[in-house]
Amino acid sequence: MLRTDQNQTTLWDTILPESLLKLPAELEYIDEILNDERFMASFLEKFNSSIGCPTVLVQTYLRLMYLKFRYQLGYESLVQEVSDSIAWRRFCHIAIDGKVPDASTLIKARKRYGENIIEQVNELLVKKLDEQKIIRHRKLRTDTTVVESDIHPPTVQRFFRMAFVPSPGQSTAFVNWHRTPQRVSLIRRMR
Repeated sequence: MLRTDQNQTTLWDTILPESLLKLPAELEYIDEILNDERFMASFLEKFNSSIGCPTVLVQTYLRLMYLKFRYQLGYESLVQEVSDSIAWRRFCHIAIDGKVPDASTLIKARKRYGENIIEQVNELLVKKLDEQKIIRHRKLRTDTTVVESDIHPPTVQRFFRMAFVPSPGQSTAFVNWHRTPQRVSLIRRMR
């Protein structure tokens, strides 16, 4: 059963000081963006059923995935960090006395929703940011013309020809570099 959001206030909302209830600026801004109903449409189209076990709230899921990717956390560390932080709990619409979804629950939800839903949400996010003039799209044109060239893989004969042909101003004497790495490593050990 798909649940979208839980707007119920708790006793903690009235007891805690206002400074603890205020979100940091970045999370407040992202919260405003994710409150758009367009983000819920793709979930409601495919997963709106009234039977089955209730899932993680979609708003909570979206916000948890934002925190996961923003701070590059694994599922288990994400659950731990959200459990410890009042600001992150409020951002994810999880009550202070509520239970944070388990890591395995989040993994199953991601598999259930699939990559298509994530792509749709990303496209909607880009459109919304473009509407608000936060990002600018630029067209990119690439040239993929294939041009034939005279490049050949190096061979041993060409390597020796290049190695033994002296450049202008260079002596024609052959230098044996065979033992140089050994000498360099001995000098480094002595230092």
